[in-house]
Amino acid sequence: MARKTEQEKIEMENAMEEIAEIVEKCVECGLCKALCPVFKTMLNELVSPRGKAIALKHKAYHELIYKCTLCMACKQKCPLHLDLPHALRKARQVLALSGKELKANKDMLKNIEKYGNAIGKPGEKPEKLFCC
Repeated sequence: MARKTEQEKIEMENAMEEIAEIVEKCVECGLCKALCPVFKTMLNELVSPRGKAIALKHKAYHELIYKCTLCMACKQKCPLHLDLPHALRKARQVLALSGKELKANKDMLKNIEKYGNAIGKPGEKPEKLFCC
């Protein structure tokens, strides 16, 4: 793996600080689980918003972070209105900067670059790609 540039190190540190500021306030009440589509489907505490918040409190950055639709339901249900989806986006950034992104994500990016779409079927490739 290539060495991280100073800029990448700073980005990782800043992202980890943002994550800590959000998850350290979590009181682990579990109210966020009620509306979470991932938890409702998998019925596993580890993939619940609370489970991810606890993992992030312990600086455990792993593929579990990708098991989130970023639907914002946990933020709406949280009595403290913590922006856990923002923390999860930042955790994904940390994983990507660490070279730990999912193979599916890498493949999707290659498909977008090559074909102009995420699924990899030939089509008209745009001159510039935009997201969100």
